[in-house]
Amino acid sequence: MTIFTKRYAAALAAASLCSAQAAQADMGCWNNEQAAAAKVRDLQSRLMVASLRCRAIGIDVLAPYNAFVSGNRTTLQAANTVLRAQFAAGYGAAGESAYDRFTTALANEYGADATTDAICAETADAALEGAEAAGDTRKLLAVAERLGPSPELPGGECPIVFSAR
Repeated sequence: MTIFTKRYAAALAAASLCSAQAAQADMGCWNNEQAAAAKVRDLQSRLMVASLRCRAIGIDVLAPYNAFVSGNRTTLQAANTVLRAQFAAGYGAAGESAYDRFTTALANEYGADATTDAICAETADAALEGAEAAGDTRKLLAVAERLGPSPELPGGECPIVFSAR
């Protein structure tokens, strides 16, 4: 490589990094509705991936997962709509790609988790509890909270502002 080529490559890499940081900086913080949508989407990803991992070791928990999806279809679709809008607002024309990266990262987060009989039983129980939520976001968030930490949100959650009256 020539010195010019190396400098050009370094400049291009620096510009890409700055561009990515600027796009993330434009993302802004996530309000309660947007953060809740991300948590619901994360719950769906967690249950889906765990169901597939369980099936790979011969434990079928797809029926409870499918009941979860069926019972919450409208809420899951609404959550994805909120997420897409959040990424479109933060990333503009690249919003759909950013949304895809976000949801893929959620699924990848759980892909390497351990898979045991106990985890599969917990997944089935959580999916059935989620199915019983029947679209109630508060109940779905309770299931998500019980299973683990919330997903990391680009831009973070908005601070809670209290007003004294």
